[in-house]
Amino acid sequence: MTSPRSGTRHLDMQTVLDHLEDKLDAGARRAAEEHLGRPCSSCRERVREMGALLETMRLDTTGEVPAWLHQRALDVFHPRAQVSPARRLLESLAELVFDSLSQPLPMAARRSIGEARRLRFQADTLVIDLELERESTSSVTLRGWLQAPDPALWRIQVQAAGEERNAHPDSSGAFLLEAVPASELQIHLIGPHGSYRLPSVTP
Repeated sequence: MTSPRSGTRHLDMQTVLDHLEDKLDAGARRAAEEHLGRPCSSCRERVREMGALLETMRLDTTGEVPAWLHQRALDVFHPRAQVSPARRLLESLAELVFDSLSQPLPMAARRSIGEARRLRFQADTLVIDLELERESTSSVTLRGWLQAPDPALWRIQVQAAGEERNAHPDSSGAFLLEAVPASELQIHLIGPHGSYRLPSVTP
């Protein structure tokens, strides 16, 4: 690189960067140092600011992504393997413990949720509440709340009318699926340490 002219000419940005990264040849480096030795506060400030910026960029690294989060991100973009019949036999069947169709809610509760059907299932220490609300004659909205350790690590799989929908609860366990076909629903809860199948639900 050619040396910058001595005197009052300011250092350009490329010269400042090359100086900071020690890329100047001997003549250019000497000329840059001579200029910075002069009473040129603007060039010294430019060198200081660019040096701080380069150091910030070197330190700006992303932490390691947890293995479970990495795998969950990959699962979003890869087709899921079909569950074998042998694997299905290992699933636990959740128990229906409440159904608003057979155990009507108090009037105040019905006013707050409208005509939505409420269900609760339990399996081991896991509890899931479902709310089914008609969108139209052919589709329903499915809301749910999963009570389980680390609910965000679970996947809610819903199969209806030949379609499959999946939802991941948030950290509080809440999830939502809209425009679900209004036919018999097969619901599976798939978590880090096991899976559960709910009895079939008909909206």
